[in-house]
Parts: sequence; C-alpha cells; structure tokens
Amino acid sequence: MKKNNFISFILVSLIFILAGCSKELDLQPTDTFNENNSYQNLDDIDKGLQGAYDRYGAYANDMYVSALLSDEGKLGPDNGGGGVQAYRYQFSSDATSGGDVVAAWGSYYYLIDQVNRVLAKLPNVTATITNPEAKRDIFKGQLLGLRALGHFGLLQAYCKKYDPTDVLGVPVMLESNPLAQPARNTVGQVMNQIQSDITEAKALLANELFSDVTLNKANIPAFQARIALYMGDYDAAINYASAVISSNVKVLAGQSNFPDIWTDDPASYEVLFRVKYTTSGISSLWTATSGDIYISPSTKLYDSYGSGDIRLSSYFAFNGDGDIYINKFYSGQNTRVVDIKPIRIAEMYLIRAESYAKKASPDLTLGGADLNRLRSYRIAPYTNQTFATADVLFQGVMDERFKELAFEGFRFFDLKRNNLPVERLLSDASTEWQTLPSTSYRFVLPIPRDELNANPNMVQNAGY
Repeated sequence: MKKNNFISFILVSLIFILAGCSKELDLQPTDTFNENNSYQNLDDIDKGLQGAYDRYGAYANDMYVSALLSDEGKLGPDNGGGGVQAYRYQFSSDATSGGDVVAAWGSYYYLIDQVNRVLAKLPNVTATITNPEAKRDIFKGQLLGLRALGHFGLLQAYCKKYDPTDVLGVPVMLESNPLAQPARNTVGQVMNQIQSDITEAKALLANELFSDVTLNKANIPAFQARIALYMGDYDAAINYASAVISSNVKVLAGQSNFPDIWTDDPASYEVLFRVKYTTSGISSLWTATSGDIYISPSTKLYDSYGSGDIRLSSYFAFNGDGDIYINKFYSGQNTRVVDIKPIRIAEMYLIRAESYAKKASPDLTLGGADLNRLRSYRIAPYTNQTFATADVLFQGVMDERFKELAFEGFRFFDLKRNNLPVERLLSDASTEWQTLPSTSYRFVLPIPRDELNANPNMVQNAGY
C-alpha cells in the first residue's frame, strides 16, 4: 500500500522553490521546462487532467482501510505483518504503526493539489484543433468534480459522523500553495465547498456524453446520491439515485455477465466510473501474484452468501491448500492489473432503498422493490420478500451492502455513518480486537504526525 505524504510533497516543492530563487536575477534558458511554461494550450490541460484522474487512485486507500478496520476481512495465512496494526486497532498517527490509515490524507491532497494547479492555468491557455474552445468548460467541470471527491474522501475518513457544526473538518484547499499551513475548516464549510464544486461541475458537463473513465452528466449524480446519503438528506439521495437509474446508461448485470465486471472483460457492466490501472494490481492488496494470501475474506462475510448467489463464486476462490482468497479483482489476463470501480449502478439501488427506509415517512414498498430487484439479479432462485417495518428494511439494506459492496471501500464507513459497531466473529479475530464500539475514537482516523509537525495550525483528532 502506498503511503504518500502531502508534507513530503510540500518539502520537495520548497527545495525547488528555494533553489530557483537563489539568484534572483538569473535568467531561465528558453528551453527550460517548468510549471510556468508547461501549460501552453488545452492539450496540456488535458494531460494535467489525466494526471488528476490517475491521482483518484487514492480511492484504493479507502478500499484497503475499510477492509482492515471492518468485519469484511481478516489476516490471511500468508500475512507477514502488512495491515496487522490497523486490523488490531493498534495504529497511531505515525507512519510506522499508522501508515495504512494516514495514507489517504496525503493521497487525496495530492489529488486536490493537482486539480488546483491545472485549474489555475486553465483560463489563460489557447485552444487547439484536438481540444477546441468548447473543451475548456468540460475540463473545468471534470476538475471541479475531482476536487469535490477528494475533499469528500478526506471528510469521510478524518472527521466524525456528519455534523455540519463540528469544527474539526479538514482543510479546504482551493489553490496550490506549498507554503500553506491551513487550519481545519468546519465540517459544514467543507461540505459547502464539496456541494459548490460538484454542482458547478454538473452544470458545466450538462451536455457531456457518458464515459466510465471521466466525470460526466450521468455519473456525477451518482456521487451526489452517495454524498446526500452521507449527509442524511434522504429525499435528495432518492432523487439523485433515481436520475442515474432512469438514465439507463448502466443497468444491473445478470448472473451470466456479473463476473466479467471484476475481470475488466468487459469493464463496462454496471460501472459508472472507473480508474484505470496499468502497472499495478488492486487485487495485490489482498492476494499476491504469487498466490500468497495477505488478507482473507472474513468467515462472517463468506458465510453470508447462499449457494445460489453469483457473488460467492465471483468474489472468492480457493487455492491448492484449501484457503479462501479474494478473487474479486483478478483480471482475465491472469494478472491482478484491473481497474478500480469506485461507483456502480448497484449502489444506486442500495442508496435509494436505504433512503426510503430512513426518510421521515418511510416507503417500504418502493424501498423493498429496490432491494428485491438487486437480489433477484444476484441470487437464483430468488423469491421477493416483504419488509414489515422500516427497521427490517434498513437491516436488509445493510446486509446487502455488506455482500454486494465487499472490498469496494464501504463497510467501515457504512458502520460509522449509522453509529454501528464493528462486530467480528471469534473465528475472524482474537477477543481483544473482535469488537470496535460505535463510540470508539478509532472510527475517526488520525491526522498524520508529519502534518502536525509541519503545520502548527493543524489539530489532531481526539484519542491519538
């Protein structure tokens, strides 16, 4: 797992800045390549935007940490120490014991900084034949959408359950400034910026055709649905999820093609947005190409699937020793280089079903229909169920999110936003780290110690 650190970026940037200023009157050679002349036209902006998309690979941190801290994974038979301190809730804010849980801080701020650098250059570059003037707003919309997702990733990991009045949000960064020492904005201020960025992005991309490798008018509402659910704005979550579902840009995969989602053969089934991986495999977080199993599926998770559930054979497999490994991200080319799928159409049905259960006047009929529809695409044979109360429907949705979205970066944050504890089976964890109470400070991840050392205005989260 990469342990990128935003402070390292700042220090490196400082070195270059100071070196460049050492002789104030020195002239730069005309062929010198630097940030001032690297963005000359919209082709260059396009390249910078692609770099920002690559940095959204930071979402892999969420996938890894959620598996370690929740009840969906356990230490594998070949684990040599990777992720152990996080899994045992023995992590702190330093890179030695807390490298896994602090990694997202740097990774998401790398993304945000990349976006801000490109946005600053965007108004002043010229159009080209390849990227005409009409692309300027399209590029801006995609950049703003990525900045919103970066701030949301930070808010979800490093702050408490959503409360707009909470003063300990995360720093909102709207420009690239290597010398900045920002204080933490309130949670409400961070969310206001997220909403502002993603709303403007949606307007700028109103006519952009769907693509699962870019942000556009079809998948931005999907992220808005996720954010609305996080905020507890259930009517908005229903509206956004409904817009995505009714657009029909993606539909639920049947049992025959559901396994293909996870092998990228083809990658298009159900996937609303993906981040392309070309040199390293997301699945290697759990299982090495050699076959060594670092993180196994928990017994609790594996036993939750019935024999007729297509997810059982799609998500897991057995090695020659009879050990279960996570096979969810194993490409058809016999490698582990597959794309990250941060958001799928299945999540929209789950968001809408949960929102119907939680809204002020629950709608058990519509919520139950969404949950039954998803299950009918995964389980054969399946008989529709009736959900007698909102609590029963909500529990059904939570159980289905556990199974459907396993190892996709949700479980730990689902428990957190619903004030639920992590409860592992004794077969999955020793007694001392079997349960994480819903009141535990460890549901809020620590700010990296390096950030605290470099920034006197930063405040650590309670307990660390």
